[in-house]
Amino acid sequence: MKCVVFTNKELDLEGLDVKDIYVIFAKGAKESITLSDRGEMLNLALSKIPIIKRAEELIEKLEKKYNVVGMSVVFEDYETEINRVLDAQKPDIVVAGRYMPITDKLLKSKTTILFYRGKVVFDRILYVHSEGANAEVAKQWLKKGKEILIVGIVEPMMPPEAHAKRMKEAQEKMKREVEELYKEFNASKVVLVGSIGKVKRIAREFDADIVILSRGVGKEAIEAVLENTEVGVLVV
Repeated sequence: MKCVVFTNKELDLEGLDVKDIYVIFAKGAKESITLSDRGEMLNLALSKIPIIKRAEELIEKLEKKYNVVGMSVVFEDYETEINRVLDAQKPDIVVAGRYMPITDKLLKSKTTILFYRGKVVFDRILYVHSEGANAEVAKQWLKKGKEILIVGIVEPMMPPEAHAKRMKEAQEKMKREVEELYKEFNASKVVLVGSIGKVKRIAREFDADIVILSRGVGKEAIEAVLENTEVGVLVV
């Protein structure tokens, strides 16, 4: 599996079947440094040297475990670099070891995204299934789990009285899809109607090691889950 790692520190990727790695070492420059004259431009350049050195040290560590196919060091405009590397490397997975913007290109791609929160463990998986989810991709990750809780979310349609029939159809469709996954993986199951914000409580009660989300829930919902959960989040 080919992986792009977006980070400023070493990550433990043992739980992933990673062979080839491209590293985006992302570190913001000091905001207090301006570029009003040549001397200050020199200061900015000098301030970046230790960061580049740390990036090189990280690469040396990674090369002992993986085939490192390349590296870039980014101080700003993360979105442009993420999109460039996506086009150039065509990775199977992008691992975010620090805050990483979710670009439109990344969300629309078929690349799996892992928001890293410590060691990658798949023993207890909370899978959030939603309309338009790529269940076949999700299944490849669910196979790693020992205990799986499947949550089907149907967002309410507004106004409710105008969409009662469609809402009922969406609920029934979701129940069927969750039932199929439940039988295949011998999982626990829950079908919800409402906000994806309930994921935090469910993840905590289930004591999940990782949350798997469908990219179909959208950027805002993914960011909401990231903000409200402490475990790793995998977007498929």
